[in-house]
Amino acid sequence: MVKGKVISLNPTSSMYFKIGIKHYEKGEVDLAIKRLMKALELDNKNVEIKFNLAGLLAQVGDFETSNKLLSELTKDNPEFYDSLFGLGCNFFEMGKFKEAKNFLKRYVKLSNNIEFKEAAEDLIDFIESQEEFEKEQKEIEKYSKLLERGNFLLESGRYEDAMKYFKMILAKDDSVLAARNNLSLAYFYMGDVQRAIEEAKKVLQIDKYNVYANCNLAFFYSSIGKEREMKRHLKAVLEIKTYDSKDKIKILDTLIKLNQHSEIAQRANELFEITREPYFKHIEAISLYNMRKYLKAKKIWEYLKKNFEMPEIRIDYFLKKVDNVIKTFEKDTIDYFETGFKFLEGMDEKEFKRQLQNHIDNYFSQTVEENRQKVIEILKQHTELTNKDQETIFNLLKNLPLEKPRLNIQAIAAIVWYVFKKHVKKERIKQKEVAKIFGISQAVFSKWFSDFKELLLNKEI
Repeated sequence: MVKGKVISLNPTSSMYFKIGIKHYEKGEVDLAIKRLMKALELDNKNVEIKFNLAGLLAQVGDFETSNKLLSELTKDNPEFYDSLFGLGCNFFEMGKFKEAKNFLKRYVKLSNNIEFKEAAEDLIDFIESQEEFEKEQKEIEKYSKLLERGNFLLESGRYEDAMKYFKMILAKDDSVLAARNNLSLAYFYMGDVQRAIEEAKKVLQIDKYNVYANCNLAFFYSSIGKEREMKRHLKAVLEIKTYDSKDKIKILDTLIKLNQHSEIAQRANELFEITREPYFKHIEAISLYNMRKYLKAKKIWEYLKKNFEMPEIRIDYFLKKVDNVIKTFEKDTIDYFETGFKFLEGMDEKEFKRQLQNHIDNYFSQTVEENRQKVIEILKQHTELTNKDQETIFNLLKNLPLEKPRLNIQAIAAIVWYVFKKHVKKERIKQKEVAKIFGISQAVFSKWFSDFKELLLNKEI
């Protein structure tokens, strides 16, 4: 046996770095990180090792450690500008665009590295476009809140108050067509038809095929007997191709106002196929009846009676109407707002539309039902409710627009409880007491009660 000397190997940082790079080239990132960490332990001031390790750590999502290394580089080697680029990229990936933009701009200003510089400029462009988008979104949200408040006032019959909100929006951005359309409606409801027409025409100057403006103009002109202008806008409405269900409902609503029976039948059936909402099928049946297609109308009402619960509509009343007209041959038409119930015969168009819209909203969004249940759950936490109490409160909740976004459910529970106790139970109770029970301030209670009290108190209780 030949004895030889034992050779002692002392791996250097350079060796670990080269091994790490080979691992990286093979796609073995975790092993590459381990080797580069070992290299950095042996030479913790090496810029190349530290920068490459920071890049690998960012690649696996360890931005905290990566940023720490890059920050050390910017401090210890201020002229190594690539660390600024690395920090900019890391913050960009983290979604912290403000910090990313700051580092990238510093890098572009200081560095001559063309490859990284172009990439940095591209990222800055993206961030700035994103900032602009977010700014626009904030403006839209601000307008949406104003529009929502204006719409609520419009629906509540407070037309002058509603107009203030619509005008406020248009003063800041006159291209918000929803605000102008609703301003037009407010003028109409106040009896100023000419101003209503002028506002609707302004919408068409921007959007020739705007569904709401054309629908409104057709109705406005009809109301003042200008048949030719009405037909022109009705033609435009019927030619508009839209896949938006709200647009389709607006068109159907206008056709009902104008008694366009043949078009109503087609549009109502289309909406029924989309939503399975029986109200639409009922409207189709009325339009068929008014076109003297009695047997087709009867078939629809028999189908509705068999397959749907429609407590607001007395189907037997309409079936009897069909049998009577077939038997007597007397000419007859049915108003689209008839219900078949004598005590509801006085229901006006606005009330019928409100009921119809409630049905539609319930179909399109589970939010209404979810929010009602949330209110009930909050009430159960703070009060004792019998089954009868729950039923009464549930009926009160049906009167509120719970499909709307950004609702304060806790406050709604409080105001509903207050109305229930004071106006249903006829008990003495103060708003301040109720606010305290539900853990909200008097100001919050007052705000939401002010918004919804008309809807709650207009209900027969």
